[in-house]
Amino acid sequence: MHRMRSVLLSLLLVTTVLSGCYGEEEVSVTPDLVVDESLNPMTAPRGQVYTISVDSNVPYTIERTPGAFFIDEFGVFRDAMTMEYDASVKAVEVLVLDSELASISFNITAGDIVRNLTVQLEDSEELMLVDGRRAYQTIDMLTSSYNDRWCGSASVHEGGSAYEAAAEAMAENMRSMGFDFVEVTRYDDDPDQLNVVGYNWGRVTPDEYIVVGGHFDIAYLFTPPGGGTNEGANDDTSGSTVSLEMAQALAQMEFDHTVVAGLWACEEEGLLGSRAYVNHLPDNVSVRAYLNFDMVSLNYPIVPLSEPLIGPGGELFSASKYDWTISIAGANQSNMERMHDWVGTIIDDDLAYQPTDANPISWQIEESCASDHCAFFSEGYPTFNFFSPGGDISFWQEWHSPSDTLEFMTAKAGGQEGMESGFNSLVWSSLDLFVRVDNAEDFHGTWTE
Repeated sequence: MHRMRSVLLSLLLVTTVLSGCYGEEEVSVTPDLVVDESLNPMTAPRGQVYTISVDSNVPYTIERTPGAFFIDEFGVFRDAMTMEYDASVKAVEVLVLDSELASISFNITAGDIVRNLTVQLEDSEELMLVDGRRAYQTIDMLTSSYNDRWCGSASVHEGGSAYEAAAEAMAENMRSMGFDFVEVTRYDDDPDQLNVVGYNWGRVTPDEYIVVGGHFDIAYLFTPPGGGTNEGANDDTSGSTVSLEMAQALAQMEFDHTVVAGLWACEEEGLLGSRAYVNHLPDNVSVRAYLNFDMVSLNYPIVPLSEPLIGPGGELFSASKYDWTISIAGANQSNMERMHDWVGTIIDDDLAYQPTDANPISWQIEESCASDHCAFFSEGYPTFNFFSPGGDISFWQEWHSPSDTLEFMTAKAGGQEGMESGFNSLVWSSLDLFVRVDNAEDFHGTWTE
């Protein structure tokens, strides 16, 4: 009986080993990687989504050159230069930026196999995710249908009824974009600050906001130095336009952090609307970064006119350059240097802009309270302020002046196509920056210190 048990036990052990229960021997898989040119077009329109088709029997990586962002399985843009994928993933989407690059390339690696995919870029006939052509339509709409946007807290004009009507209209516009929540703020302790604010809640960290905005009010009658304006095309319908163009894209996309698009009230009276917004943020909320747009009609790649231009008031306009500055504030030194480097990478590498003496681009670490970004960096939140008024001559002609009209600004840009190109540079650089802020690890302002 004992001998029979021993025999059975021996057989069981042999069977167990043969069946692999004591540890399966790893089966070596020979990598196989196919990047079929028939499934991967060799050209792609700028500003659109491009799909990379991959057939691999093992996990693989894709390394990209500048000029594109990966789109992950949740639809979130990723600024990583290399992404890893499981063999089950057969299609990888990337957003092709509207850059001045001629091509972008991808190296797909599976084991020791490497395949290169180089895609030639072409202009998009269709409207892009963000697009200066659509932005021009917006500024045309605003200056045609919603003028006299004077803040209600000023006592020298009609009480802000035109501003309020425009704010309610833009709130409906934002709702149609697909934001999760849109409001016209009506603070009990500050009822004149009718900010228009849209929210798209973050999928990972909803209590950290990334905010874009510009002031929606314009200089009311008798405002110095120019006596006020009806259109405020450059100051700051242009900034509202860029904010709305960004908003229509951000509302339909997914991000790790909450998207906020704001049109601020009463900037012309001392940043009252943006200060009220910051002061009324919920206790659990912080601002990861704020992007501000104020007087941004004329910038790269618009070239100043070679011949003088006569303005609507008979003033002579003749500029030698249209400069564009991006000012950084609100973080500790290391994070501000990081922000500074982001801007340089965007302008020089991702978008490959080539500024000249006639349309220079500069970025610097600098605080200024000339616009709504001050309301944010004063509370320790990182800020980027975009400013491109069209040179000193243009700035002084338009600042709070009846000359600040869309017709005059369009003429200064050399026509509609010129202004569209300037808006396009702003929205693509801003979208790129927004993605980098959303992806950044260990990034915050001085509010935590």
